[in-house]
Formats: sequence, C-alpha cells, structure tokens
Amino acid sequence: MSTFNWHLFHSTERKFIAFGNFTALFKDKEFLHSLWLQVGFVVIALPIETVIGFFVALLLNRDGKFYTVVRSLLLLPVFILPVISGLTWRLLLQPEYGMVSFFLEKMGFGVKAWLAEPNFAYGMVIVQDVWRMWPFMFMFIYAGLSGVPREILEAAEIDGASFWKKVFKIILPQLRPTIATALLLRLVDALRIFSEVYVMTGGGPGNSTMLLSLYVNKQAFEFFNIGYAAAMGVVLLIIALGLAFFIVGGNIRFEGERG
Repeated sequence: MSTFNWHLFHSTERKFIAFGNFTALFKDKEFLHSLWLQVGFVVIALPIETVIGFFVALLLNRDGKFYTVVRSLLLLPVFILPVISGLTWRLLLQPEYGMVSFFLEKMGFGVKAWLAEPNFAYGMVIVQDVWRMWPFMFMFIYAGLSGVPREILEAAEIDGASFWKKVFKIILPQLRPTIATALLLRLVDALRIFSEVYVMTGGGPGNSTMLLSLYVNKQAFEFFNIGYAAAMGVVLLIIALGLAFFIVGGNIRFEGERG
C-alpha cells in the first residue's frame, strides 16, 4: 500500500508510484514535526519511567504484608484503559474545575489552561504517560531484583560498600537484561501511543501534540490518503526496529564483555 497513490474512496484508481510516498514524506514539514514529537516523547518518557520504577522497586524490595499491599496498589494505573487515563487527566487539568488547577490556585499560582498552551500540553501528555506506565517498569525491575544474589550484596556491605556503589556495581549490572526487556516492550507501546493523546488534546493546540501515530490516523481516516499513511507506518516500523536492535545489541555486547 505504501508504494501506491491510494485514496480510500477511489481504490480502483490507485496508481503504483514506488517510493513516491516516501519521497513526499521527507518534504512534509508536518510529518517531520510529528516524527520529532514522537521521538522526543520516547526519549523523555521512557528514562523517567525507568528511573522511578527502579528506585521504587529498591524501596519496596522488602518482606511484609504492608509492602505486598503497596506493591499491588502501585500496579493499578497500568490496568487503566488509555482512553480512561487520558480523559481523567483532561478533567484534572481543566482550568475551571480541575483538581490540579484548584490546588495551584490555592497555592497562589493562579489558573492555567494547561492543555490550551502548546508547551504545557506536550509536557502534560508526557506526565500522563509517566503516571500510567512507570508501574510497568517497576513490575519488571522488582521481579528482576528477586534474582540478585543476596550473598553478593551482603559481602559488599561487609566490605563497606556504600548504597550507590552497590547500585551501580552490583544491582544495575545484574538487572541489565531485565531492564532491556522492559524498555523494549515499553518502546513498542510508546511508539504507537494514540488513545490517551487523542482524548486529551486531539493533537492540539495547533499541532503541538500531533504525535506520529495521530498524524497517521489523520492522513488515513480524515484525508483518506491510505497509501501515504501506510508509508508513515513503514517509517515508524523501521524506527522501532532500529531502536529495538540498539537495545538488544547493547545488552548482548554487555553480556559478552561480562562473560
């Protein structure tokens, strides 16, 4: 489909244009803008989610009923439907009756239309994703912590190793395969994010939150340019594969050096 000039309602008139759609893509400023937003979203959101998940996993890596209950409750946001999450954050950020605006006004910051200003809207989309998905990283990392030999950690304590030395010299190297797997799964999910952003902003204001997945949807189901949208999908697939090979390849090299 990506090699055809293909309109949804004129499918009998489709014309083979080889790489014409791909050539047009990289002359399309709106596509390049959407691609930049998508890459920025991944580069900002995933490291924040990983860091929060890692340190919360360290904090809650203890035995006891209290910690078991807390760990279970922390996973709840992951199971919320993306549409519900986006709608919830849209209501929270509503300038007149949203809870966030209410508390900020009480603190003296005044009322702000978070989703009506381009810079704030993009940031709030990322905040929403971090809130919903950091427990996913926590779940993986906590499971990986159970495989770290306690004998090594106890020996390090006896030798006088500080907390940060244990984290960087023992725990992180042991968890690297687990973190790589979690990042790979989150990467695939983050590159196709759609529902929550569509509900929160619809790609606006302007095109400040028009991530690539939303732009693909716009071209396919608003402008009915199926061939052009398919070409964008192929580009997104290539980016996903490239990043996946980078994550997996880096982990394989690390394991080879450690071996």
